[in-house]
Amino acid sequence: MRVKLLSVLLVICIISILLIVTIVTKNDDSDTFTFEIPQTNLPIGLKSRIGKGVIHDVAYLPDGKQFAVASSTGIWFYDANTYAEKALIATDKPAVNMMAFSSDGEKLATIGENKAILIWDTETLNHKMTFVYDAAPYFDLNFDFVTFIGNGYTLVSNISGSTHLWDVTTGTHQLKLNNYSITDGVFSSDGRIAVSHRDSVLYVWDVVEDNLLKEIKIHSRVSFYERKGVALSSNGTTLAFGTHENIIELWDIETGKHKKTLKGHKKEVECIAFSPDGKTLASASKDYAIILWDIAKGKRKKTLKKHSNEVRKVMFSPDGKTLISFDRSGMLRLWEVETGKLIYSLRDHTNIATSISLSPDGLTLVSGSLNGYIHVWDVATGKHKKTFSGHKSAVYSVSYSPDGLTIASASWDKAIHLWDATTGKHKNSIDKPSGNMRNVLFSPVDQLLVVATRESIHVWEVNPLQLMYAPIAHESIFYYEGLSLSADGKSMASTGEPQTIKIWNVAKGNLMRTMKLKDSWLIKDIALSPDGKIIASIGNLDNTLDLRNAGTGEHKHSFKDIHNLKRFGIYLNCVFSPDGKYLLAGSVDSTLSLWEVSTGKLIKTLKGFSHKTRDIVVSQDGTTLVTSGDGAVLVWDFATLMNLQVPQVP
Repeated sequence: MRVKLLSVLLVICIISILLIVTIVTKNDDSDTFTFEIPQTNLPIGLKSRIGKGVIHDVAYLPDGKQFAVASSTGIWFYDANTYAEKALIATDKPAVNMMAFSSDGEKLATIGENKAILIWDTETLNHKMTFVYDAAPYFDLNFDFVTFIGNGYTLVSNISGSTHLWDVTTGTHQLKLNNYSITDGVFSSDGRIAVSHRDSVLYVWDVVEDNLLKEIKIHSRVSFYERKGVALSSNGTTLAFGTHENIIELWDIETGKHKKTLKGHKKEVECIAFSPDGKTLASASKDYAIILWDIAKGKRKKTLKKHSNEVRKVMFSPDGKTLISFDRSGMLRLWEVETGKLIYSLRDHTNIATSISLSPDGLTLVSGSLNGYIHVWDVATGKHKKTFSGHKSAVYSVSYSPDGLTIASASWDKAIHLWDATTGKHKNSIDKPSGNMRNVLFSPVDQLLVVATRESIHVWEVNPLQLMYAPIAHESIFYYEGLSLSADGKSMASTGEPQTIKIWNVAKGNLMRTMKLKDSWLIKDIALSPDGKIIASIGNLDNTLDLRNAGTGEHKHSFKDIHNLKRFGIYLNCVFSPDGKYLLAGSVDSTLSLWEVSTGKLIKTLKGFSHKTRDIVVSQDGTTLVTSGDGAVLVWDFATLMNLQVPQVP
């Protein structure tokens, strides 16, 4: 009897263990990313690519056999059945914001952050032609749109609020539509019918004829933001739009009458899509849920709950059997429409690089991510080495210690962790210093850790872990906080207040000097030269790059409009080369400018980057350059880049 009882207990234990393993394995939000990124189609000078970049758009090929993912590193093609990677268009142009396939699937149109429309041959993956509308500003608040009309010989685009027709066979601009250009609106799947919105009125018009068809008065605030909260049925007769009241309204375009109101979301509806047959509507909200609706009945069919971040887009496959969705973190999911079952999760495009830091020997890279994980990579090969886990929220900043043995990380969970860089084991923690995290930096020469929050700056001695002196009160009224340490570790510069840079003594925490910048109101980023004698600063609104004497505050050089920027420099940053001879400035237009510090001359503008350069790191020996932005990290041979004549970006 006892033997039988023990046997039964043993079987139960085995089954329980198997169930636990299965549950853990199927945990959709676990850190099971595909880290082996193909090192193919690398531009000249690029040593390795880490991460595929976050998703900007997704589109099915017309036959439904493949789908394409536009990311900051290029356009990746996947098999729609096996989800295996099929091909890559590794463009060196600024990241693609939107793409569309022609009805025969032979052509792909993409529109990037630089407002240029590129046409690609989907069989050869070669670039065929480029359309550029000269009057379009590089930056505006409108969402750009591109789609093919009918047989694929004509392309309609909406750039900077103006609508254009293009001849794809000749590569020429046909005409600009003047009567009812759309700043916010939506096009039918064939690109012929468009609906725009202004002052509680819907305007329906024929794109090709540039003719207003109908005006419809509505009674709701429409979520037309980036055209994701509004959709037209495939036949162009029914309009659906999300509202700020968490509901979805359906309107008959032909009769101009209200059809139904769909209620079910707990927060504002962000994106919607009709199925090809027009019978089902998919909607996603800020509540992270996706709802499938029966259009005829006006009732909910299924609720899909797996995303842990805001869903950026939902899209049906051409046969209507599969739904694709991707969220802000880059997680892409495929769902079975009939059952609502999650079929597959593609994690390749998750943002793995919110912050980066190089080891002192330049051989290893550490990156923080939106999901709270910290990843360690081999710089030469781009291969993943290990993962640290412990943060409960996105990792905002990471830093290597000067001896390369410790990694510090700061997160939005207001915790700072210290890790053994070799084993990945947790060593120590600093819990919740006052204020939201902005930066964490090791001193270059000793075991001191500097932590900047919105309210204060903290300097910690690492071994043993103790605060050196009371936090320095330094409230920033802005979201960002610039912080830079001199190479000798004796001084640090900070910014956050308007027109102000402050220089501090690291050992004592006393304020050494305050610089008032009359010509730069907001300071986005600052950098101290290796010898601590020069400070570089970037004005966020006026796009100026200035060099000043760090001791006297005397102005040395000023560079206006880095690479003639025509948009706000939201992501601009700068860093000195290790020898202090050059200053590197990254830009939102996917370029990197190299300036000579002694003369203030622009030496070179590098234009081979596929993403915004949010972070720039140069190895201590000056041989390797690492850039990151939009979730991807690119490792460059700096000497090759210096001598490289990079093609002009259209």
